[in-house]
Amino acid sequence: MINLGNKIRELRKNKGITQEQLASVLNMSPQAVSKWEMSAGYPDVAMLPVIAAYFGVSLDSLFDYDPDEIEEKIKNIILSVNQKRSFKDREKILLEGIAAYPGSEKLKYELLERYAGQIRAFQKTEYKEKALALGEKLMAESRDTLVILAAKANIADIQISRGNYEAGKKLIESMPYLYHLDIYDRMRCSSMFLKGEDGLHATREWKVWAHQELFMLCFEEGKRFFDLGDYENALLSFREAIETIEIFMHRALPNEYSLLGGKMKQSFYMLGTAACLYRLGRLAECDAELDKSYTAFCGCFDKTDGTKFENLLRQYRELYTRMKLDEYKPCV
Repeated sequence: MINLGNKIRELRKNKGITQEQLASVLNMSPQAVSKWEMSAGYPDVAMLPVIAAYFGVSLDSLFDYDPDEIEEKIKNIILSVNQKRSFKDREKILLEGIAAYPGSEKLKYELLERYAGQIRAFQKTEYKEKALALGEKLMAESRDTLVILAAKANIADIQISRGNYEAGKKLIESMPYLYHLDIYDRMRCSSMFLKGEDGLHATREWKVWAHQELFMLCFEEGKRFFDLGDYENALLSFREAIETIEIFMHRALPNEYSLLGGKMKQSFYMLGTAACLYRLGRLAECDAELDKSYTAFCGCFDKTDGTKFENLLRQYRELYTRMKLDEYKPCV
């Protein structure tokens, strides 16, 4: 409401009328109009549509509310977050953005994803309560199904990591089960029905996501076999994940079809095959796979980017420990 007085004054002057004339039209006293314009008081809510109609503007315009401008500002906040290396800086920017635009689900979702990432990748337990509170708020207030599902996924992951397995499982079971081939969405219909370049682009885009899900699923399958002590099947699953990545990496495709983190994930998945080979007593093969894994890992980025290298190396070492390879030899 702070800018309302300035807006009324601006509209009145643009119309070329005095405060007395506006007061007469609205059946108000000139003193009331003067108070509005000085921000010493505000019109009654019922009067706002009348004022907007008189000046021929929308209520959004009366309040200087421009949805497109606000959306652009929110987009710029998220872009500025991505340019910061320190998590504390990113958190500060997002919290300030949420304070300025409390209705923005995008900013709240972005912050939740950041908290969940810190918990998942670096075991930053101090963010768990913040993440849970933010996730619960999104689930309660959002009308966007994708936002609600993302909030549920992050909360379930955090609950399980806190030892609340049943709570996390119950939350997951409340989510819809999507049978992909039975769903008619934009991606599938574009691929199946559009012609020429349009259809080709959509098909290739769908294919990338299909490969993406396949190699990630193979790795998750391998981890479950490994945890159950079935190292032969775990080895097969990890190799399927690596081979799926390699199939796509060796094809010359435009950048928009590239796998997300393919080379990096390939180096991580090799730790899985190495762990299985170690458990199966195939130590020479295990050593060779460890060498290939670290070489592939180091080839994914510039080591001079110290912060990024250290963060990814930390994740590499955590997976090394999770696969129990440190029982065989220390990590690099």
